[in-house]
Amino acid sequence: MMATFSPVNVLTKVDFPVFGRPTTETSPDLYVTGRSCQTAAAVTKCSVRGYGSRVQIRAASMGDWPALWPIVKSVVDAGETYVWRPTPTSEQMRGLWLEPLPWRVFVAELDGEVVATAKVGPNRPGRGSHIATASFIVSPQRQGCGIGRHLGEFAIDWAANAGYTGMQFNAVVETNIGAVALWRSLGFSIVGTVPAAFDHPTAGLVGLHIMYRALATTAE
Repeated sequence: MMATFSPVNVLTKVDFPVFGRPTTETSPDLYVTGRSCQTAAAVTKCSVRGYGSRVQIRAASMGDWPALWPIVKSVVDAGETYVWRPTPTSEQMRGLWLEPLPWRVFVAELDGEVVATAKVGPNRPGRGSHIATASFIVSPQRQGCGIGRHLGEFAIDWAANAGYTGMQFNAVVETNIGAVALWRSLGFSIVGTVPAAFDHPTAGLVGLHIMYRALATTAE
């Protein structure tokens, strides 16, 4: 039977209950990378192309929003990857991105500067909650440096360790060839495309891919 998520705010720490275990069994401040786990005392560091171990991924907090908002706004304003139009206000977008449990929200820092963010949660409630979904935003100034790949790997490992059995992306814009190639390289397949479902600012009506991969869960 699936565990019930605690109402504790996701943004304070990463203390997820693993699916199938009692809610009292949690892994405090757990960070996951490369199929290994570290505590918050030894925050995950990664080798990102060109940056070495200068990038860290950690749980987000409400205090991160002033740094996140310009990054999120620039990507949403571009209109090439996310559906919001017009762009929500800062307060509206904060509610959309910094979602409460069971969602988990992360930020990536480069030399202490927030440069990217990701959130992971159930793709559907109830009987669909064993499949994860995730969203990612990387600062336009840092795109193409491997940070998105590392966040993707991190999210996959985190979801597997949390007990999700698969991960599904519901709306990958087909003209976003970099993202499509990245997710394919990380084991995702296109399982369907909704034609003309996204109004791209320059390409017009383009398709939205649904992409999926199975996860090797470690939950008991």
